[in-house]
Amino acid sequence: MKDDKEKLSQLKKVISSDFYNYKEFFLLAESDLNSLEEFKIYLTEKISELMVRNFDGLLKILYQIDINENKISSVIHSDNNYKASLIADLIIERQLQKIETRQKYKVGKNKIFLR
Repeated sequence: MKDDKEKLSQLKKVISSDFYNYKEFFLLAESDLNSLEEFKIYLTEKISELMVRNFDGLLKILYQIDINENKISSVIHSDNNYKASLIADLIIERQLQKIETRQKYKVGKNKIFLR
């Protein structure tokens, strides 16, 4: 349970920094969202707003986050009414991968130094 809260905290910080140019995301890292589902709902709402106000900016962020271009394209060109939610899923999935990779190699470094 503690690991989930820590992972959510890291996820909020990472995604908040991804969207640092957009004031509505500024306080995201300090928000009181306590579950991944609450966080996804919040992120989906903000992405939906961004899709309307600054779609090019959103695409730039998705590129910087390094989300697979084919996945983005399939979501954007689909007839699905839940595009913002699907984009939120892609962002969360990618950033969790990055967090896990960093933790994996951080642990690896600690093991090397302990020998």
